[in-house]
Amino acid sequence: METKSLKVEISVHATPDQGHLSLGFLNSVLISQSWVIEEFFVEESDDGNITSLGSYPDSFSFPDMPSLLRFQDLAPTNVHQQIKSCFNDHVLSRLITDHIVVESRRRDLPQGPLLITVFLRFTKKEYIVMPCNSAPQTTNVEGTCAVCLEDIFLIKWLDRHDSCPLCRQSTNSLTNNPSKALEELGEA
Repeated sequence: METKSLKVEISVHATPDQGHLSLGFLNSVLISQSWVIEEFFVEESDDGNITSLGSYPDSFSFPDMPSLLRFQDLAPTNVHQQIKSCFNDHVLSRLITDHIVVESRRRDLPQGPLLITVFLRFTKKEYIVMPCNSAPQTTNVEGTCAVCLEDIFLIKWLDRHDSCPLCRQSTNSLTNNPSKALEELGEA
């Protein structure tokens, strides 16, 4: 069984706009997004062991071009209207708006147009839950690391990566073997 959850991290930083993006006296907000998948294996038992299988960029999300928005003033209602038109999500728009407005009101910022950069990181957490009696066995693979060999998550991992989920060593035998030149250097 697989369950998913989504976490959003918002980072906002305001600086005086030196005329690069402001077009006069407009405030500029530059929004960048990144999507990450983090996988966990959960053993459905009394102790509920959770093992992280790693994280990686979401290959199904398209590379996001940063959005540039311009504001005459950074009043919460103005900011929220434009942000909401970009995201079509009321809760996310409200969170982003709150961060922008709070950052724009910092006392150490000079008067004049601001450049506010917003970094959004969406982390999709996927939990693979296995009943206790069908939990994978831990196996030592030629002394490199212990790898759970349960088909459900190992095959899924290998479809997306060319490495062991724990030690990140390549599973491709061609890349694991050093070249003869490197072997000769090691012997010298």
